[in-house]
Amino acid sequence: MSRFDRATRVRADGDGRCTADLDPGYLIGTAMNGGYLMAVLQRAALASAPGHPHPVSSAYHFLRPAGPGPARIRTEVLKTGRTVTTLRATLSQDGRDLVTGHISAGRLDPRAAPDYTAAAPDLPPPEACRRLDPRRSATGEEGFSGRIEQYFTPRTWERLARRTEAPEPELAGHLRAAPGDGEPADPAGFLALAVDALPPVVSVVRPWRWAPTVELTWHMRAVPEPGPLAFRAEGRSAADGWFDESVELWDVKGRLVAQARQLARSGL
Repeated sequence: MSRFDRATRVRADGDGRCTADLDPGYLIGTAMNGGYLMAVLQRAALASAPGHPHPVSSAYHFLRPAGPGPARIRTEVLKTGRTVTTLRATLSQDGRDLVTGHISAGRLDPRAAPDYTAAAPDLPPPEACRRLDPRRSATGEEGFSGRIEQYFTPRTWERLARRTEAPEPELAGHLRAAPGDGEPADPAGFLALAVDALPPVVSVVRPWRWAPTVELTWHMRAVPEPGPLAFRAEGRSAADGWFDESVELWDVKGRLVAQARQLARSGL
């Protein structure tokens, strides 16, 4: 079992309630990474959706930062159908709700061929890319950057390293779970983490600062093959303390496996 699988385990306490122990290895500074929290909530919710193991559409609101240690989760089945089960899940610590989400769960056929899909970006292979995480140098701690390996294209690396000016916010490259942590057995859970694993896209236009997510919606489009995920992230507007970020992920077969869009606070 990988560290990610252990870190997202939940214990059912009955009546739609669960307990989790949030792993400090997924901290960014003093707050738990939002994608990690989504993966924990998702795992708790999907336990109530037998036959529908894939979170085809999810939307989360982040109310307050979460810290490591014990957390409680409340789940509720809002609708059960033949193809979709809709659920709500809320994570709390010390009696305060921190994250709440709605999940529409279904079943994706790993063998299904798409009628149409956006082509994967033409990226150099991971071995031709470079590792960098501005969050690590900013906090002085490994933390989250030790759980996820990110390989940026030379163009993105230059922008993040402040060697060139970026005309618009964009990130591209590959990511995967740290090899020492093992390959996650839960691909849907890892996708929830991956869509919020990158440095804020505005990091290419200003030095890294904490940029908490306010709302994030993501779609699982296919069950990924094991291996690194190619990513492309972009932003359309950063103004008045707010910015948006869109992320797309492709697996090693070049299939689009996840899409996400979030609104976040900038410069806190």
